Amino acid sequence: MKKSRKLVSMPILSLDEGLQIGTVKSLVVNPDKMEIAAVVLDQRGWFREHKIIPYSKIKSIGTDALTIDQSSNVQKPVNLPEILKLIKERANPIGARVISENGTVVGLVDEYYIDEDTGKIVSLEISGKFLESLFKGKALLSAENVRTMGVHAIVVKNGAEAQLEKIDGGLQETFSNIKEGTSSILESTIQRTKDISKNIKDKYEKKDKNLNTDKPPSNGESLNFSAITDEVQITNEEVLPQITDLQTQSCETQTESKNPDEQEK
Repeated sequence: MKKSRKLVSMPILSLDEGLQIGTVKSLVVNPDKMEIAAVVLDQRGWFREHKIIPYSKIKSIGTDALTIDQSSNVQKPVNLPEILKLIKERANPIGARVISENGTVVGLVDEYYIDEDTGKIVSLEISGKFLESLFKGKALLSAENVRTMGVHAIVVKNGAEAQLEKIDGGLQETFSNIKEGTSSILESTIQRTKDISKNIKDKYEKKDKNLNTDKPPSNGESLNFSAITDEVQITNEEVLPQITDLQTQSCETQTESKNPDEQEK
């Protein structure tokens, strides 16, 4: 996959002539098919008529250049009415609002990723307040969740927000997995705390019962209050690290949500 912005300003080379015939000025998007229909050439100079290359005529897209077989693949937009219409419509996912079928605004599209071989749009990079409340940085949404790609808004299926993948140092994790993981840690710590508290209560009740009995300690035995204190101290040492870990994870989640970060996938 390649970011759309990576194609802009990329040199265009003709393999047969061995010439650079221009650079990519912009991309022509077909929103109905969710794909790149053509690239617009920037040939420099004055009074240059804009020309395009249908995506089907592109030989390959490399790291440093886009190649075509021959310069005759370059066309005038007027010769390709369908592409000319798309140019006039100026459909571009970047900047469009992403809204679910139930009317919830998921965010704004900052970027989109393309399959270099087919020109298909495979995923959208989204940001917005909704995402900041979930996790740090931006998120990817698969194009499979898109119902309609319009000029001003992109409509996604209900529940698509649960399929968002955060972008964080090249690692991706769905929001649903993050939510499940946090809930599991919380439930485990709460249950552990309850168990330890019950043990402490049982020990105190047992010692208190011995104190209230009419029978004095035999053979010079005395109640070992230091042992009770030690047991409570040891138990606290077991539970406090778990509670501290939970607080730390909660703080990290809150900190992450305030510092959006972007990294290319």
